Amino acid sequence: MKILFIDTETGGLSQNSALIQLSGIVQIGKNEAEVFNFYVKPFPNSEVTDEALAIQKRTREEIETFEDEEIVFQKFISILNKYVDKYDKNDKFILAGYNVNFDKDVIYRFFKRNGNNFFFSYAQGAVLDPLYMITPLQILNKLPVLDNNKLETWCEYFNIPIAAHDSLEDIRATKNLARELMRLMKK
Repeated sequence: MKILFIDTETGGLSQNSALIQLSGIVQIGKNEAEVFNFYVKPFPNSEVTDEALAIQKRTREEIETFEDEEIVFQKFISILNKYVDKYDKNDKFILAGYNVNFDKDVIYRFFKRNGNNFFFSYAQGAVLDPLYMITPLQILNKLPVLDNNKLETWCEYFNIPIAAHDSLEDIRATKNLARELMRLMKK
């Protein structure tokens, strides 16, 4: 099984928000095959809000020093091509992440901006998302109801270290949280 644990940091929440950080862990079977972490210079006329920068503890000057989006895109495609035969419909990543549909949409737009309409040549439509594992486990009385369902809150509950709002740190924590939730599902 091929799983791509993936997370993004963006310049906001709109369709026109800049992709600022793209991080992931490629897992083949039970082994981590590769870890990547890209910092991306905002594309022209993209949204970068002061609020997003404050959450990420970044400055406008800092993000302007990041790699151009086109360069990061080529590096990302190179990683995907190492592990998936985009022409084989049975050889696709399962995307995994916390609230991963947001990240999936960001990456889909990243592909489109870079002239590639074939994101789903690399990824299945189905996702692995710890956020959607929580409610069934609560219904089964295997998890309590906490103040909220933020990644940081659940990581604190399971004593998983996290430096939130850095996509590489978030995805490492997400992977550990998914492992904990799957252990509960097995019981």
